[in-house]
Amino acid sequence: MSRYLQFIEQTEKWRGRSTDRHIIDSFISRYDVIYDSDDHVPDPDALAEFARAAKTGDYDIIYCDEDMIRDQMRTRPYFKPDYAPESERSLDYISGMVALKKGRRQDALYPCPREKVCHISKVLYHRLKDRKLPKQNRPDDGLFVDKSPGKISLIILSKDHPDMFEKCIRSVIASVLSDDLEVILVDNGSSPAAGRRYREIAGHYGINYLYYEMEFNFSELNNYAASRASGKVLVFMNDDIEVPVSERGILELMASKAMEDETGAVGIKLLYPGEEKIQHCGIGLLYSGPSHKLQGYKDDRYYFGWSDHDINTIAVTGACLAVRRDRFEKVGGFDTGLPVAYNDVDLCLRLYESGYYNVCINSHHLIHSEGATRTDDRKSRMAYERLKGERIYLTSKHGDIFDRGDPFLNRNLSPYSLDFDVNLPNEWEIRGLSELQPASGRMKNGDHIHASMDSFEYRISDAYGNEDFYEARGWIFKEGLNSMSPCVVLEAGGKYFVVSAMSMRRVDVGEVFTRHKKSSDSGFIARISAREMEKLGIKGTVSVYPALMGGRRRVYRGDEECVRKAEI
Repeated sequence: MSRYLQFIEQTEKWRGRSTDRHIIDSFISRYDVIYDSDDHVPDPDALAEFARAAKTGDYDIIYCDEDMIRDQMRTRPYFKPDYAPESERSLDYISGMVALKKGRRQDALYPCPREKVCHISKVLYHRLKDRKLPKQNRPDDGLFVDKSPGKISLIILSKDHPDMFEKCIRSVIASVLSDDLEVILVDNGSSPAAGRRYREIAGHYGINYLYYEMEFNFSELNNYAASRASGKVLVFMNDDIEVPVSERGILELMASKAMEDETGAVGIKLLYPGEEKIQHCGIGLLYSGPSHKLQGYKDDRYYFGWSDHDINTIAVTGACLAVRRDRFEKVGGFDTGLPVAYNDVDLCLRLYESGYYNVCINSHHLIHSEGATRTDDRKSRMAYERLKGERIYLTSKHGDIFDRGDPFLNRNLSPYSLDFDVNLPNEWEIRGLSELQPASGRMKNGDHIHASMDSFEYRISDAYGNEDFYEARGWIFKEGLNSMSPCVVLEAGGKYFVVSAMSMRRVDVGEVFTRHKKSSDSGFIARISAREMEKLGIKGTVSVYPALMGGRRRVYRGDEECVRKAEI
């Protein structure tokens, strides 16, 4: 059974609820119900659910989620966002089954006040054919009509990377169509040699060079530059961004979008060097915190146009972000209490709370060498603790949004993954932490055991109340009959510890080991309490590897070298 059919079984308990006839009659008297086409299967509960929704507020528009029926089976669910005017313009996602208050035109779905739109997060419309995506309105030559957004101030922070900065600014200058561009470079403490090189580049390109030596604080440095800027639109850009030659006029496009009445921050799709994989196409609020949806995925079309159409998202990355100057100042600029992480998300949340919609332009892209100038916070326990503190600060500051959930990610979508799987939690997501026990003696070597230790990482406490933990992932299986269960072994200071693991699907392993039936079910995950490891004295260099546990708690490891080493 597909995950979607399992999801239907678990979540559609509401079907068949009785509704008073006068509620339905009142709804019909006030609304016109419009269908996208005649090519659908009527839902027996649709009218009643729409009538119940209409009773909860004074709405102009009511719409629902949808799926498709193929071979008499429900499939391909489209769990839609709450009201998102940019997404509606780009994707026409509200269409399907829509109720419009009598007198409202169907072609006037935007702009509309948020409180006048009701989204029913239930699948009440069933197509017989795939939903067709509108085409993006993109000129073939990659040039854009200049909508004269006024002066643009481009702000870039950089330190000790003049060559990278020059590569960035050269691509930007080559891409602009307007003469009204101001570039501000903020150097927060480069070496004398790098500083001289920055000044040479600034002089060559007519850049305003500001030297502001201080401990790195993204928010404070950008606020300082913004106070010195004179443009109507501010564009904040990392020095490891590059504008492809095919994207001429991209700053003007972002600026003109930022000037629209309902727009807050404007971001853009970012691809890793090579332009094959996605680095950013919009930020979503997941259980693990604000995350880049589809990060690391191949640049392709995903989930009804999310990754290649212009859409509303709750936040966009500050690696390249445009915002109207007066709106930036209205919400107070970047929060200096967030010096490194989540400052861009916080700005976007404050703009959304002020009534604006953040936009991610996914019909175009830039190149982002992420991490070229900063190390990954997850590589250092100290940096990760700082990241954790900043996340706690962010969620407490915007408690209402985090409590309600991301308005642009349907609650029926999994809050655990970067893709768009249905919200059907796996056992390991809700079961909690695994028990860690000391083991005596060395582990036994087992024949015909294939395994891989994919990752061992420190994780922040999750939505189910689990305290900080270490998470081990990988896969292991034994050829032939196998009644043993997966586990993870930790070796530290000559002592061994064993923790049981939970199984998970690994279709990728099954595609490699096609002769072994159990290989697709060989995945495992183990979550170990950080506090428990500290109590057991597990510290220093720790070796972690997968194993199988048999009778009498005998533990067998494979012959292959698949050990992960970590510093605790």
